Amino acid sequence: MADMTDVAHRMTGDFAWAQEAPAVQQNSEHFGKLVAVHNRRVLACGRDRQTVVERAATHAGVPPEEIVVVLVPRPGLWEIPR
Repeated sequence: MADMTDVAHRMTGDFAWAQEAPAVQQNSEHFGKLVAVHNRRVLACGRDRQTVVERAATHAGVPPEEIVVVLVPRPGLWEIPR
């Protein structure tokens, strides 16, 4: 298993990437869903967190605790109506 500092650093990077990456935030298949990320790769997407994490962890061959999960909002969700 990787050093915890390395894992935490990677997970922080994965989270930041997933929050900004057009491949995540602008993909219509992700809108309104949870996206599981590991090493800046989307490994699973869905509405059930446990299922998404388990699928991603299995695919990546890592413990579920090393998977980053981000909710991708629908476009315009944060806009204030005028």
